[in-house]
Amino acid sequence: MQFKASTDYGIRAILYLAVQGTTCSSRDIAEDMSIPRDYLIQLAQLLRNAGIIEARPGKHGGYRLAKDPSEISVLDVMNALDEDSRQQTRERRADRAGSEMVEEVKLAYGLIGESFDAFMASLTMESLLDCVENKGDSQAYLSNRLQEESRRLMNA
Repeated sequence: MQFKASTDYGIRAILYLAVQGTTCSSRDIAEDMSIPRDYLIQLAQLLRNAGIIEARPGKHGGYRLAKDPSEISVLDVMNALDEDSRQQTRERRADRAGSEMVEEVKLAYGLIGESFDAFMASLTMESLLDCVENKGDSQAYLSNRLQEESRRLMNA
């Protein structure tokens, strides 16, 4: 699976801010994380509106995390950067009528979406940083996270 550019850049920016732990300029974030600066500024506005980052104006201004990295999930970032288009897609799908089989397929897609959202919500920026630190074992780390989330969903 490949993330949309906005999600990829948003996660990069959030991880950068998490590692730095301080206010960072858009220029530094853009250069260090290979994000077009104008696009970063647009994304930062959406992330700020979602309460994920804070913007500080002025000569020594920039962006910093509004929450601890352990409180920001991949799903939070995805939703902050994609909520309008996701809502429009849901409305279009709800308006379409279909046969019984189509409705069953929609139900299956709904279950896939719920599972995807639950897993993405379980991955925090802190856990992604932990995964990066365990480079040699990152697949095992993510596999364990998926297993933990599966067990949690089964018990819910």
